[in-house]
Amino acid sequence: MTSQPGWHPDPVPPRPGQPAQLRYWDGTRWTEHTAPAQPPAASDHYAAPAYQGQYAAAPGDPALSDPAAYAATYAAAYAYSGPPSTPDGVPLAGWWWRVLALVIDWMIVITVISLVGLPWIRDIWHSYKDFLDELLDESANGGSSPDTAQFQRDIAGPARMISLVSLAVTFCYHVGFLMWKQATPGKLATGLRVRLRERPGRLPLRAVLLRWVGQFGVRVIGLVPIIGVLSTIYLLLDYLWPLWDANKQALHEKLPRTNVVRIR
Repeated sequence: MTSQPGWHPDPVPPRPGQPAQLRYWDGTRWTEHTAPAQPPAASDHYAAPAYQGQYAAAPGDPALSDPAAYAATYAAAYAYSGPPSTPDGVPLAGWWWRVLALVIDWMIVITVISLVGLPWIRDIWHSYKDFLDELLDESANGGSSPDTAQFQRDIAGPARMISLVSLAVTFCYHVGFLMWKQATPGKLATGLRVRLRERPGRLPLRAVLLRWVGQFGVRVIGLVPIIGVLSTIYLLLDYLWPLWDANKQALHEKLPRTNVVRIR
């Protein structure tokens, strides 16, 4: 018989003078994650069980051989009310730390996009400059306004190229760093990491790709008139969702089942 994943009294006996603690059982084994045990206040009808100083787990002890029996006996006497964490006890990142990491990443990505897309940025700049010069000249001479339709056609091509460059850079940046370091440079700088919610370790490619599509790929919809408004609403909700989500997940983290955790 096995117990459900959760916090249970630590099967490893405490050292003399050390307070009792909880250890996380992931459903198949005890993990390395521990937390202080906080027994409820004793009353006339209840007294919290305590570890005995001379206790030592022996072969066949239910604390080791049958975690379910052990948990059923003692778990009700303890309560853990620490900060939000993954199921195995790793603290989740706060919203403001995520915002700071995002700002750092934005600065890096925008710089790279500007350098890679510089030729098309120049084309758009010259198109705007020529249009404004023509508009001023026509206004001074009392002529007709310049052809705005032609101006829109002139900038449409460079704008599409910049959009493609933006998608390519964000894809390489986020997918590459998450596969390599489990974090972008912004998250590395702020002590954050991305991991699967249910288990630690390296991120699978599928989870990284789903995460990128949910966070950035949806911006492709923004290029479609009218429907692009839905993309804007989604992106706003995506950034704000961790503020009220019980698991501190953004919308783009739901499908890949990832969490941003704080490691320092």
